[in-house]
Amino acid sequence: MRGPSDLRTDATFLLEKQYRTTDNLRARIELHRRFSTSDVSWPEWVFANYGFGEEADVLEVGCGDGSMWLEQRAQVPGGWRLTLTDLSPGMVEAARAAVADRAALAVADVQELPFAEESFDAAIANHVLFHVPHRDLALRELARVLRPGGLLVGTMIGNDHFRELREMLGQENVIWSQSRKRFGLENARPQLERVFGDVEIERFPDSLEITEVEPLLAFVRSLDPPGLTEAHLLRIAPTVERAIEARGSFHVTKSTGRFRCRKP
Repeated sequence: MRGPSDLRTDATFLLEKQYRTTDNLRARIELHRRFSTSDVSWPEWVFANYGFGEEADVLEVGCGDGSMWLEQRAQVPGGWRLTLTDLSPGMVEAARAAVADRAALAVADVQELPFAEESFDAAIANHVLFHVPHRDLALRELARVLRPGGLLVGTMIGNDHFRELREMLGQENVIWSQSRKRFGLENARPQLERVFGDVEIERFPDSLEITEVEPLLAFVRSLDPPGLTEAHLLRIAPTVERAIEARGSFHVTKSTGRFRCRKP
C-alpha cells in the first residue's frame, strides 16, 4: 500500500479521489471559514498579495473550484485577463461554472504547461506546489511562461500546520502531513531562489477555535487518509467534545503563508 508521501504527489489519487469533485475541498474551506480566528479572511489576505497592476495577463495553476475568484470578484481589475488551470477536469468544470465569464479555463499540468513562452505577466500557485512531484520542473515551467519581471505568487503550509489533528490521527495518516517537508514555509525560499529572484515569504496569523465536532470530522473524512475508519473518528470525537465543554472550543494550530517572487 502506498503511503501518504506517495499519495500527495500521485496524480491518480489526486484526480480520482481527492479532487475528482469539489466535495473534499469544500469541506476544508468550510472548516476554515467558520472557525478561523483571524480578523481578515484567507481569500482577502491571499488576494492582497496579487497586486499585478490594472492591466495584466494572469495565469493560475491549481485553481480548484474558482471560489476565491468568485468571492473577490469585485476586487479583480477589469484589465486582468485570467487563465485558470487545474490538473483535475472536475475542478476546472466547477471553476467554469463560477467564473467562465471572466476567465479562460483549461486542464493542465504545471510541469508541462500548454502555453507559449512569455505569455503572462503574473502566475498564481496556491497550495499546489507541494503536490508536484518535480517542483524544479514546475517552477521552470512557470518562469518560462512569465514575461521578464513577471511575478509568481502563491501559498503553502508550515511545520506546525494542524499539529493537534496530526497528533490525534498519527503523522502517517494525514495526507499533507509531510507536504511541508517538500515545499513549505520553512524550506520554500531556496527552492524558489533557484529560479526566481526577490523572494518574499510571509506568515498568515491565524488558528482555528472549533466549537462543533461534526465539521472537524467532515474535514478529516475529506483528507481520506490511508486506513481511516469510523473507529478513528469515534476516538477523535470525545477528545474534541471534552475540549469544547471545558474551554468552549477545540484549538487547532494553523501554519500557513504566502510567497511572492519575480522572474529575473
